[in-house]
Amino acid sequence: IIKFLATEGVKLAKIMRRLTAQFGEETLSRARVFAWHKQFVEGRDRIENESHDRRPRTSITANNISSVQRLIEDDRRHTTSEIASEIGISYGSTYSILTEELGYRKVCARWVPRLLTADQKLQRLQVCRRLLARFQEQGDQFL
Repeated sequence: IIKFLATEGVKLAKIMRRLTAQFGEETLSRARVFAWHKQFVEGRDRIENESHDRRPRTSITANNISSVQRLIEDDRRHTTSEIASEIGISYGSTYSILTEELGYRKVCARWVPRLLTADQKLQRLQVCRRLLARFQEQGDQFL
């Protein structure tokens, strides 16, 4: 609608009034309508961002990921800032490694895996079976 009206030469204030009359509370923000109108008047066909070359992620490497993993395994109470300064990468890169690459999240001041690994699931199953066997052997004395 905005593109059509902008190419028709309709004034911006009138476009905003028409959108508000049509969509009410669900209308785009005034700033967004103004930005899109400007882009269409300048000749853009779409509102999507144009593709561009981005700087490659240089901090999130296999070496840095393994370093973060090693630090967390040594002491799960490390803060993101401590890990970042120890490894020499930014706070944001460290946080991305912890949450996206390694799947950790912070619980009660400790970094814990978000999901159990296959080994952890197997170990949990074995412990449960041992506890069940002890209960079946000892009965109420076990409790």
